[in-house]
This record gives sequence, structure tokens and C-alpha cells, in this order.
Amino acid sequence: MEIFGKSVKFSLSKMVLLALIVAIVVSVVIYFLIDKPSSKWGALFGSLAAGLVVAFIQFLISWQDYMQSEKLQELKLKEVLYYRAAKERYEEYIKKTNRELDIMGVTTVRFFRDFADTSIGAPEDAKVLIDAMNRGVKVRILIPATNFISKEKEPFAEEVRKKYEDLRKSFNQMIEIRYFTHNAAHSIFRTDDICIIGPVFPNLESRNTPALRMMRSSKMALSYMDYFEYEWNKAGEQEHA
Repeated sequence: MEIFGKSVKFSLSKMVLLALIVAIVVSVVIYFLIDKPSSKWGALFGSLAAGLVVAFIQFLISWQDYMQSEKLQELKLKEVLYYRAAKERYEEYIKKTNRELDIMGVTTVRFFRDFADTSIGAPEDAKVLIDAMNRGVKVRILIPATNFISKEKEPFAEEVRKKYEDLRKSFNQMIEIRYFTHNAAHSIFRTDDICIIGPVFPNLESRNTPALRMMRSSKMALSYMDYFEYEWNKAGEQEHA
């Protein structure tokens, strides 16, 4: 809500607390204004005041839980992913994307294997990235330069490079890879509406690491989006640092 050009946020828990206080005060005042507190109306408002006081105390006991719940709602956190290995999950996200897809990781080799298979006879669910680019989805991928990945993963980087060159032949304006010159620390998967973020642990496959799925409009997701743009603008188009 905006008042005189300033945004004002109302906390539901605070509004409920205020409503309880007002109701208690009103019922107590009415109780003492009644000529005969022992009458039917006096008993009614006396009981009402007592009940509201009990509700007020119970609400205060649960206050911390309500505040934590509101913080989670503000964060727009949808799910905690203890593992990121579910191919079907990402397949659905890509299918629903109509504008852009941003990815940041270590090599993204599994991403290309799962969703950009151009071989003859490849199943349809292995071509969802190609279908997305045919719909006009622009794909941006950020990965470390070869100097900043382990020797074991260098073959994966070469596989990604070849796949990228192959895709560029048909989708020159729709997909781009850039390389940052430091070790990967964050994993980002961002579509039109959702953002999945998580850490990159050395010597641990990304599919086995935790992540958070949240709405793209959340404050935390926006911070990661700013980080992605910062790295993207700094990164180069060459594989070697």
C-alpha cells in the first residue's frame, strides 16, 4: 500500500495483535459503562473481555512463530531441495519458460546431456532446451574458465564447448556461454518465474548439494540475479583465462 508516495507494509500478525488489544479495551470499557455489570449484557461483555485476554496471551506465546512464518512468506521460499538431481523437475521448468533461462555452475555438462541432445533418435524429453530456444527463450550460461576447474572435469568442459559450438550453428542469437576467472562458488538456475540457488562444494557433485527454490521476485533471488549480472558483465567469451 502507498500513502503519499511512500510504501507502507502491514504485518498480518501485528494487525491481529492490534485488533485484539482494541477489542479488549472496547469490551472492558463497555462492561464498566453498563449500569448493572451483573445483568445479561454485563455478563456477556465480561465473558467476552476475559476470552479476549486469554486469546491475547496465547497469541503472544505464539508471536515468534507468526513472525518467522511471515519472514518465510516475504522470502517467497517455495521449497528446500536437499538434492538437485531430479531431472524431471528442471525439465518442467524449462518447458514452462518463455523468455529467458540463466544458469551458473561448474561445467553444466549434465544440463546439456539431459536437455540438449541433438543426436538422431534422441527422446523428446532430452530436447527441451532446443524446444525452448525454438520458442524464443534466450539462454545465458556462466561457468569457470578452464584454469579454474579440476583436471578431472576438464573433459566435461571440452564436451560443453563442443556442444555449445554445435548449438550456435542453429541458435546463434539464442544461447551464449561466458567464462568467469575464479572458482565456482554458487549455483544458479533462473527462469521466467523461479530461481534455484545453492552452494558449490569442492569435490562434491552439484546434484548432491542442497538448494533453495524461490520465486524470482523474492529479495534473496533478486540479490542472486544482481550477482549473476555482475559476473556476466565481467566474464569473457573465451574458455581459457
